[in-house]
Amino acid sequence: MENTSFSKPIFKRLALLSVLLLLVQAALLLLWHKPEPGLVNKQLERLAADTRLVGRVVQPLLRRNDYSAIEQILAQARDGNTDRAMYLYRTTESNETELIANTNNVQGFVPQPAWQETAVQQPGYLVVHHLINVGQQKALLVYVQQLTIKPLWPYAAIFAISLVIGLLLSGFFASAISGFFSRRIKPLLQGTKLALDKNQFNSSLDSHARDSYGTLGSYINQLFRKIEAAQQGLAESEQNIKTLKQEVDTRIKERTDALETAKLTAEKANEAKSTFLATMSHEIRTPMNGIIGTIDLLRKTQLSTSQFRMTDTVRESSFSLLRILDDILDFSKIEAGKLELETIPLSLVEIIEAVGRILVSVAYQRQIDLKLFIDPRIPDGLVGDPVRLRQILYNLAGNAIKFTQTTPETTGLVVIKAELLEENMDFSQIQFSIIDNGKGMTQRQISYVFQPFNQAEGSITRKFGGTGLGLSICQRLTTLMYGDINVVSEVDKGTEFKVRVPMRRSDEIHYLDKELLRDIHLCLFTTDAHNRAHLQAYFAYAGAELSTEHSFEALQARAAAMKPLPPKQAAVWVLDATYEQISANEIDLLQQTPGMSQVQFVVITNQVELSERSNDKIYYLHSSPICRSHLYDAVLIAAKRKAKPVYAGEKTPTAAAPSIEQARKQRRLVLLAEDNLMNQRVIVDQLNALGYAVEVADDGAIALEKWRRYHYPLLLTDLHMPNMSGYDLASAIRKESLHLSEGAEFTRIVAVTANALKGEEQKCLSIGMDGYITKPIELATLELMLARWLPHPQSGKKAVPVSGDNGQNNSPICFTTIANFLGNDPAKHEEYLNYFVKHAAELLTNLSNSAEQQDRSTARSIAHQFKSVAKSVGALSLSADAAKLEKAAEESDWSVINEYIRQMQEKYQEVVSYVKQRY
Repeated sequence: MENTSFSKPIFKRLALLSVLLLLVQAALLLLWHKPEPGLVNKQLERLAADTRLVGRVVQPLLRRNDYSAIEQILAQARDGNTDRAMYLYRTTESNETELIANTNNVQGFVPQPAWQETAVQQPGYLVVHHLINVGQQKALLVYVQQLTIKPLWPYAAIFAISLVIGLLLSGFFASAISGFFSRRIKPLLQGTKLALDKNQFNSSLDSHARDSYGTLGSYINQLFRKIEAAQQGLAESEQNIKTLKQEVDTRIKERTDALETAKLTAEKANEAKSTFLATMSHEIRTPMNGIIGTIDLLRKTQLSTSQFRMTDTVRESSFSLLRILDDILDFSKIEAGKLELETIPLSLVEIIEAVGRILVSVAYQRQIDLKLFIDPRIPDGLVGDPVRLRQILYNLAGNAIKFTQTTPETTGLVVIKAELLEENMDFSQIQFSIIDNGKGMTQRQISYVFQPFNQAEGSITRKFGGTGLGLSICQRLTTLMYGDINVVSEVDKGTEFKVRVPMRRSDEIHYLDKELLRDIHLCLFTTDAHNRAHLQAYFAYAGAELSTEHSFEALQARAAAMKPLPPKQAAVWVLDATYEQISANEIDLLQQTPGMSQVQFVVITNQVELSERSNDKIYYLHSSPICRSHLYDAVLIAAKRKAKPVYAGEKTPTAAAPSIEQARKQRRLVLLAEDNLMNQRVIVDQLNALGYAVEVADDGAIALEKWRRYHYPLLLTDLHMPNMSGYDLASAIRKESLHLSEGAEFTRIVAVTANALKGEEQKCLSIGMDGYITKPIELATLELMLARWLPHPQSGKKAVPVSGDNGQNNSPICFTTIANFLGNDPAKHEEYLNYFVKHAAELLTNLSNSAEQQDRSTARSIAHQFKSVAKSVGALSLSADAAKLEKAAEESDWSVINEYIRQMQEKYQEVVSYVKQRY
C-alpha cells in the first residue's frame, strides 16, 4: 500500500508557522528597543552646552596660566565617564597649536583640533569645538563623547534557540497528528483499493464512525452505487452514440454538398479568366497551325541543304512561341509562384546552335555579326533543362543584338560562348558568356537591371519594346539551376553577361572524338580574330594538323610550295569568305595553282545562294553564325570521310489519296468540321499527303447534317465554331447513334483544337469523343492518330518507318546488336532476354501509371531507361519507339504519348512471343 503519512506536509506547515511567529516576535522586540528619534541631536546639544560651561570656568584660569587647576576642572567635568574626553589647546607666540591640558583619551579617538565653533557627529563619536578668548591668545576646548551601541548577539542567540525549540515541537506535533489521521483513514484506503483492484463496486466501507471519516466512508459507498448504475447504463449510452453518429454523418454529408456547391460557384467565377486564356490560345495557335502544318508539308518535298536548314529555323521558332504560350497557360506555375525544372540529358551544341539559327535573321536585319563558340571539351549528355537554358541564352543574346548597332566606324558584334571551367567526378561547371560591343551600361544601371519591369533607360520600352522581365527571369532560372549570373559593362565599349551553371553528367555522356580530324592537313585562312580563335580551338582539339594564314599572298606561297601527301591523308583548306575576306576569283587562282589538285576547299560564306554551288573540289558552308557541328561535317565531307547529305524530305511510303467517291465506297472518308479557312486548307493537305480523302464542313451544324446523310468512320472537329460547337456536335452524334440499327458503323470523333488548357482532353473524352490533338498539328501526330482510328487496310500497323533494324524485319530481336553488347554466348542471350521480358513489363506498367497521372518528367525518364535496355538486347524497333516517346513526352500532347505507349505494348508482346517460342 502506498505511504499515507501526513508527517512531512504537517511538519512543513508547523515549521513555517513557528518561523513566522519568531519573526513577528523579533520585529516587536526591535520595535520596542528602537532608539528615540533625535536622541543623538539632543546628546550633541547637551555636550555643546557642557563644553561652553567648562569654557567659561577655565577662561580665568587660562589668564593666570593655572594649568593644574584646569586639569582638575576638566577631570571633574568628565566625572569618571570613560566614554568622554576633553582636550584644551592654545596658540603659542609662533602661532602653533599647543595641548596644555586633557583628560584620559576615549578608545580609538585621535583629536584633530579645528579652530572654529563646531558641533558635529563623526562615526561613533560626538565632537564639539569651543573657542575661548584669552586676550591676544586663543584657546580651544575639544569635548568628545563616544556613542554607545548595544550588541545584537544576545537577540540573535535568543532567536536561534527559539527557532530550534519551535522546529522540534513542530516535528513532534506533526508526527502525532499524522499518526492520528493515518489510523482513521487507513480502513477507507484499503477498502477503496480492494474495490478498484477487483473492479467490483458492490461492497461497502465501514461508515459507522460519527465524524468526518464516517461521512467520507458513506460518500464513497454512495459513489460505488453510482458507478454500478453507470456501468448498467453504458450499453444504453453506446446505442445513443451510434444514433448520434448517424445524425452527424448526415449533417456532414449536407455540409459537404454545400461546400461542393460553393466550390462549383467559385469555379464559375474563375471561368471568365479561363475563357480569356483559352481564346488567346486559340487565336495564337490558329495561325501557328498554318505555319507548322505548311512547314511539315514543305519538308516532304525535295529541298536543298540551305532550304532544309531554313525550314528548321522556322519550325524551331514556331515551337519556341508555342512553348512560351504553354508557360502562360500553366496555372499551377503562375499561381503557386514556383517553376519546376526538368532534368534530362541534353546537347549544349544543339541548344546554342538552335539559338544562333533563330537569332541570325534578327542580327542580319540589324547588320550585326553574330558568332558562336562551344568549347570542344564540353560533352554531350549533360543533365539539365534544355527549354530553360535556351530561354536564358535567347533572352541574353536577344538583348545583346537589340542594344548593339553597326556604325560606319564599327561593326556590331555579338558572341555567344560556352566554356568548360572545371570538372569533378559528377559535375561539369559550364560558363555561358554573351558578349557585345554595344552601348554598354553605367554602374547605376547595372544595379537594377535584374529587377522586374526595369530597364536600363526609361525610353527603352518605347524605342526597343519589351516588358523588362527578361533579365529578371534569367536570374531566377539561373538560381533554380544552382548557378549565378553577373554582368560587366562599360559605357560605349560593350557588355558581357556570364552565366555559370553546374551540370551533372548522365550515363550517356559523349565527348567529341579527339581524333576526328586525324591525318587531315588543314590550312585556315581568316582575317577575323574571333573566327580564327574559335576555328583553331575546334581543329586543334579534333587532332588536325593545322596551319593558319592571314593574307592571300601567304596562301599563294603555301599553294606554290604544296607537296604530294602520303597515302590515306587529306588536305583541306578552310577559307573564311564571310564579309568578302577572300573573293571568288582569288579562290579560283588557288585552285589553278600546280600541285593544288589534291587539296579540297571548304569555303565559309554568309551568302545563301553560294551553298548550292558546291562541287567535288569546293564545299560551300553557309554558316552565319559558324556552327561547330556544321564545320566538322563540312571538313569531313571535303576530306571524303563522310558522304554529303541530301535533304530529299522525310518522305514516307504513303498511297495517293483516293477520290471522295472512292473513299465513300470504301468506308474510309474523313469528315473535317473547321470554321477557319486556313486551317481547313492545311489539314486537308496533310490528310491528302497521308493518303486520306476528306470532306469539309464550315461549322458544327453543317457537319451534323452531313453525318446524318453519311455516317463517316472518322470525324475531326474543332471545338469552338459558330452555330454549333464541337462539344454540341459530339453530344448530338452520340445521342442519335443510340437509335441507329445494330449494323450501322460507329463514328470515331477526334477533337482538333487550339485550346491547350489543362483538363480539356478529359472534358472531350467525358462527352463521348475518342481522341484529342492540339493545333498546330504535326504530321507525325496526325499520322499516329489516323493509324489508330482509321488505318490503311494494306498496313494496319503503319507508322513512320524506323531504320536500323539491320535487315531482320521478320524478327523483333537483332542478334547482331545483342552480340555486340553481350558476345556470342547463346546462354547469355537467353538469360538477358528473359530478364528483359520481366524488367520491361515493370517499366511498361510504371509508364502507363505516369501517363494516367500525366507526369511528363517520369514518363520521359522511364522511356529513356526503356530505350537503353531494349537496345542492349537487340529490340531495336522497340528501342526506337521508346526514343520517340522520350521526345514526345517533352513537347507532344498526351494523346500522342498514349498512342506511343500502346505501340510499345504491342511490340513488347511480339518480343515476349518470340522469346517464348525460341527458348
